[in-house]
Amino acid sequence: MAKVRVGNRYIDGPASVNYGREITKYANQRTESLAPQMGGFNSAKVWFMPGKLADIGFENTAFGSMDGMPDYEKPMARFKIERTNDGFKLTNRYVDNWGEKAKAWKDAVDAENGNHKRARERIASAAIVNSTDIDASKNLGIMNKVLGLQTRNYFLMETVTGVPAPNLVFSPDTYTEGNVAAKVPELQEPKLIAHAESRATNILYKNVGHIAISEEARLKTIHPIDSLRQDKTMRDMMRLINAQIAEIHETATSNSGNDWGAIDATYFRSTKKPHDDIQPDVTTIRGNGFNVDFLAMHDRPGTDLSSNDFVKGPGSQTSGFILNNIDHFQIMGLPPVILDQALTATIAIIASKEAVWLGTGPTSVASYNNDVSGYMGWLVKQWWLPYLANTGAIRQRTGVSA
Repeated sequence: MAKVRVGNRYIDGPASVNYGREITKYANQRTESLAPQMGGFNSAKVWFMPGKLADIGFENTAFGSMDGMPDYEKPMARFKIERTNDGFKLTNRYVDNWGEKAKAWKDAVDAENGNHKRARERIASAAIVNSTDIDASKNLGIMNKVLGLQTRNYFLMETVTGVPAPNLVFSPDTYTEGNVAAKVPELQEPKLIAHAESRATNILYKNVGHIAISEEARLKTIHPIDSLRQDKTMRDMMRLINAQIAEIHETATSNSGNDWGAIDATYFRSTKKPHDDIQPDVTTIRGNGFNVDFLAMHDRPGTDLSSNDFVKGPGSQTSGFILNNIDHFQIMGLPPVILDQALTATIAIIASKEAVWLGTGPTSVASYNNDVSGYMGWLVKQWWLPYLANTGAIRQRTGVSA
């Protein structure tokens, strides 16, 4: 039992509460992944943390459990302890909207007469596309195009160096050479050059897409709903790794920049020159021994850059402007520009492809049939690891769009 503070007194209170009990009416974003790790919903814990957690900033808060400890990243509910005629009463207020999930879990347990295994299966089956979903979407007679197939591309794969890692172990080596001697006098022995080596071993992580379709859903629709969902899932897998690459790019050393879209209120001309922000970082990266391969940014700073008067030239000129397509263009004196919405809309990345290495593991695709329950499942697994291998080969400019 944990000590719960009430005013100036401490009383015995619960350190954790079982998910299966009626008092536990909480759920957070990690509940579904938490339960299997902790042995199922019936053994997962909710932590009630009384008092103020000074280092974290929470006060009288309920958390889920990760690895046997409170999951401080995802608070679930605030609570307070009130004195009553019968003793003490614990009340709560949800932090987010995940109370509905907890209610769904309790309802499933009640419906299955307390059988947690069947309740969990009931909850899991809600994610399977069934005949009712097909009827509700009214797609028995609509054109394929109306289904809204995802067709956009993701471009940050072009900004990294791929490193095969079929065994899921990714060990980038760093080698630093010493300085060579210059203008050595005749008959004088030069000093030996020292060097340093280091290795960082990492394990690739796994991204997974998992879908399922009932037999009735497949039979009733005129569209190949399984292949359509597989197509969307594969594209979303690419969106996911694209976003994970963007996260690594944005850990690079940053320097503040200027708003490339700023306009003078009197003459309606650009007031900041993008080259003044970009060129110092280009010089730094080249000085560190790397080429500068690209300039990557979100669409918004990309529009500010391409419409900047210092870039376009006077009047309607597009001086030194090479347009490959809307997502790729080049401006004289600057690295090739790549636009991708995964990046934050206020920064620009200047880098060599050698800055971030992408550990590339295997891709596994499998399909299966659950003949008893009556659905077909399909899943894809991909192993990746974007890794900032050369910190000197990348810089980011912040505040370039507002």
